[in-house]
Amino acid sequence: MIDMTRIRETKIKNIIFVAEGGVGKVICSTAVIKRLAEEFPEKKIIVLTGYPDIFLYNPNVYKVFNFGNPLYFYDDYVNSESFVIKVEPYTDYEYMFNVEHIIDTWCKMIGIERKGAMPEIFFLDNEMEAAKAYVDKITQQGKKKFIVMQWIGGIIPQNKDEMALIDAVSRMHRRSLSKSVAQKLANKLVSRDYVVGVIQHENFPDIQGTERLFFPNTPVRGIIALLKFAEGFIGIDSFLHHAATVFGLKGVVIWGGTNPKKLGYEYQRNLTKQACKTPFCHRPDSYVFDSTSIGSIWNCPFNTKCLDYDADDIVSAYEELEKKA
Repeated sequence: MIDMTRIRETKIKNIIFVAEGGVGKVICSTAVIKRLAEEFPEKKIIVLTGYPDIFLYNPNVYKVFNFGNPLYFYDDYVNSESFVIKVEPYTDYEYMFNVEHIIDTWCKMIGIERKGAMPEIFFLDNEMEAAKAYVDKITQQGKKKFIVMQWIGGIIPQNKDEMALIDAVSRMHRRSLSKSVAQKLANKLVSRDYVVGVIQHENFPDIQGTERLFFPNTPVRGIIALLKFAEGFIGIDSFLHHAATVFGLKGVVIWGGTNPKKLGYEYQRNLTKQACKTPFCHRPDSYVFDSTSIGSIWNCPFNTKCLDYDADDIVSAYEELEKKA
């Protein structure tokens, strides 16, 4: 735990918060920053991250810098008036073994309480107007319903090639659906008069009959803004279900090797399966060097049965959630 008494010293004027990881994890960090700002309203919070657009217009953030181009960051802020906060919740004992939510762990590691804080992203009016105009266009001015879907995430394949895809998926925690299930899911939603917006990087396989919301062609903020005008979402443990909390958007989250109690939200419908004696194993785990004695990456001996979901069951779960709304 960080010694917070040092931050309270008068000479400390800046808190440098390092938000590492993928976009979903970075979205989670906005809840931590909210609590930091509440605890230290007199300090300036400077964020260093790979996704600076998540923090734009955030009233709790004084400045944000990109890892790739932190122009003058060191000269201006690395001095005795600044306190650096850089912790890794993924390797904390409570998170790994006592099923603590990542936001709770993050707050605890820096010596503050979460107090119910949730992710938050701030938008300008013209950003929301542009998002609404796009949704109006693809739904024929609301004649169809707009649903957002994410079936795959994590490490991005080097190119749009089957072998590159297999390699990328094998290096990540088991959490993505198969392309065949994703296509069947999209087909069923389209047949029910939904316009399906699929969030993914352009190097992942295309899902036919959908609106493709590709990274990096569309800015992250632009995709998140669309969620304000969606009926709901169907996703995996990745970017989408964290972004959905910004607008309180309800949806179905399909879980495999990762744990909804650590990374999910109770107000969403979380689908889980226990297919072995070690559910939610979070393997392969790159943070603790999860490889075999011959140097290969850990592979699931149960053929990832925890992600063996049927498209009909997923759609039924979403429709049940919709009825309760």
